Amino acid sequence: MIICCIRFSSISLSQMESMKYLTKLFFFFFVLLATSQHVHAQRIPTVFDPYAFLHIIPNPDGSITRIKEFFPTVPPNTSSSLAFSRDVPLNPEKKTWVRVYLPNKPGPEPVTNLPVVVFAHGGQFILLSTATPQFDSFLSNTASHLNVLVVSVDYRLAPEHRLPAAYDDVLEALYWVKDKKDEWVAKYGDVSRCIIMGESAGGNIAYNVGLRALGQVNKLKPLVIRGLVLVQPFFGGANQVFVKTGNVPLEVIELLWRLTLPLGANKNNPYFNPMFGGGSSNLEMIKDLGWRVAIAGCDGDGLFERQAEVFGFLKKRGVDASSYFSNGYYHGVFVNNIFASQKLFEFVRSVFSSELAY
Repeated sequence: MIICCIRFSSISLSQMESMKYLTKLFFFFFVLLATSQHVHAQRIPTVFDPYAFLHIIPNPDGSITRIKEFFPTVPPNTSSSLAFSRDVPLNPEKKTWVRVYLPNKPGPEPVTNLPVVVFAHGGQFILLSTATPQFDSFLSNTASHLNVLVVSVDYRLAPEHRLPAAYDDVLEALYWVKDKKDEWVAKYGDVSRCIIMGESAGGNIAYNVGLRALGQVNKLKPLVIRGLVLVQPFFGGANQVFVKTGNVPLEVIELLWRLTLPLGANKNNPYFNPMFGGGSSNLEMIKDLGWRVAIAGCDGDGLFERQAEVFGFLKKRGVDASSYFSNGYYHGVFVNNIFASQKLFEFVRSVFSSELAY
């Protein structure tokens, strides 16, 4: 049974119907990529519309229309027992913004000097928002249980803004935090204890933004990054990660590649494959700066094999990497299941024990 911490009072009945689809969407990679044990499973029909599967409509100009009823959002929270939140513009010209989460702790005033977690949400690079109910609930729990100030970035989506646009937006958010442009960040945050975190596509974004930030550590001061948290990161590359599933609708996988990568880019490239070409030369700086990298996943996720390979690769490169790999479950479990979320928070706290000490 999947247990979601969602503020139902803020959601209409029609939105609740849409949320059923969102939960299914979080099962997306699980359903499509899970190792096939049912060798007699029925083959996928020859006529298959990956756009309809994702509830999107292609437009002549290369953009997509996301059918709104399948993608509900919730407003910021001003009354939660877990955390308060507010929306703040990041770059008005790009129409990017952040949702900031402040833990609701006992006392007349919120706790000050909180570590800052800059977060990138999932959604296969083309869907969802930080205001998606599941992410909003997960981030309220993150702020409360880790006792951190969360800055979640509503970055630009592909295909209207192909990679590296999402990387650019989250990197810009780091500078926004560094400059303390928001009163909550200025009053309650400790920018010298910053962690970049992301889930699924957001895990990919967190990793690639981290690599970019390594070359800008002096410009980012007084913001100091202490490491990365990659939750079931969307790493891929060549199709080997999908080969062993005989009944996967590869049309959907191919569509995601086509919509996300720069036009003409090969699927096996540094954006999706951290091991491409032996990995980034900036990995040496991770060691020198003492960053830690925490990777969480489960073997019921069809992307698990690549996540485990990346973890082993980082260890071989001398990165201070830690893993929490559980048995079973599915892609998206750490966002959807409160018990899995608790295990994730315990893991993150153990890796960043000095930064997250109360």
